[in-house]
Amino acid sequence: MRNMMIIGCLIGSIFAFNSDYGKVTNTYSLSTSASKVMSEASAKAADEMVSASMPPSTVTEVTYASNDASAANEATQSFALQTVNGITLYDDPSSVTKKLGEPKRISEDPHLKELKIYEYPNMNVVFSDGMVNFVEITEGSKSLLIDGVEIPATIEAVKEALGEPDYFTEDGIAFERNEAVLKLFVDTDTQKLTSIHYFYSFTM
Repeated sequence: MRNMMIIGCLIGSIFAFNSDYGKVTNTYSLSTSASKVMSEASAKAADEMVSASMPPSTVTEVTYASNDASAANEATQSFALQTVNGITLYDDPSSVTKKLGEPKRISEDPHLKELKIYEYPNMNVVFSDGMVNFVEITEGSKSLLIDGVEIPATIEAVKEALGEPDYFTEDGIAFERNEAVLKLFVDTDTQKLTSIHYFYSFTM
């Protein structure tokens, strides 16, 4: 009888031990699940905070718009007025004839005898003291070359290439780049382009 009681106690202890172990296991499982849920919630909250702090996509669009504006401004400033129809303001009669060939005619200015005019199709090159004084693109010319780029000989096309005029005069508009000036002579009555002159700014 005593032995049976001892065995019964042992069996009860085993069941009790197993039951307690099960509670510990269940508690551990619940703790693990709770930690996992909390971790996922924390991660989600962190993602929402990061997303909220990110700048809107419109910032990128504004930056691109600014770059486009800068590119456009650079385009209008790329013409330095170094040459017009291949002629520089540092050329002399010899270098001009090498570039353009012999002129159709050489004449003198009726008002200023010291000016020699080399006449070419649609343009005249005027010399003073053996150097270019100015280049004239005559009325009726379809186009001109500015720094090697062909541009229609119209007020609108020149404005598009060079931007807004640097100053206005009674007889036209002018674009200045350093010491060089490109002036468009405009008829005050008809507002039509009559000629284009390329010259030094200090000769105005």
